Amino acid sequence: MGTMPESLHIFLPPSLVGESALSNFDIDPAKVQLAYAGGVPDPMVLQIGQLFRGLLNRSLEPTDRLYLDGIQTALAAHLLGTYSSVRWQPAARAPTVDPRRLQRVFDFIEARIAAEISLDDLAAEACLSAFHFARMFRKATGLTPHRYVTERRIEAAKEKLRLARSSLVEIAFDTGFGSQANFTRVFRKMTGLTPGQYRALFTG
Repeated sequence: MGTMPESLHIFLPPSLVGESALSNFDIDPAKVQLAYAGGVPDPMVLQIGQLFRGLLNRSLEPTDRLYLDGIQTALAAHLLGTYSSVRWQPAARAPTVDPRRLQRVFDFIEARIAAEISLDDLAAEACLSAFHFARMFRKATGLTPHRYVTERRIEAAKEKLRLARSSLVEIAFDTGFGSQANFTRVFRKMTGLTPGQYRALFTG
């Protein structure tokens, strides 16, 4: 079994953060309620904790008590300045998308591969705003919506090229590229080959 992690509990005297003490420093007591910040790494708190730890297990000298008061004040100031409820907000949870909605988007793309597909179209299928959909889609797939649609168009074009039943112009329109020139440009950029060169690999 591994060793238990070390834990240090620090209790601040109420006099440090009481209403009268704060008022002396022109701090509004109504704005210093601390937010819960569990599990948040804080180098400053760690450093102050190590200073407290150095005073444990030995009797305190008068100068140590003065030192201890200073550490307590520094900790109180750091907590109030960093974790007051009006300043600190927990990190936003990473957005996720329902797998069923994501599958609906995939199906929509496959069904509309020959047509123009906009970000708004895809977001509507997921019942999300375009902004939130784009973020969630990239997190789920590792690709932007535009990149994913382009890659699916290229895969559909490859299949048609291997069958060798359609002209390059027909394949360009059937896979949503709009023109043979655009189809050739995107295909070569993503595969390193022109559509004609790719077809020749399977029909040569």
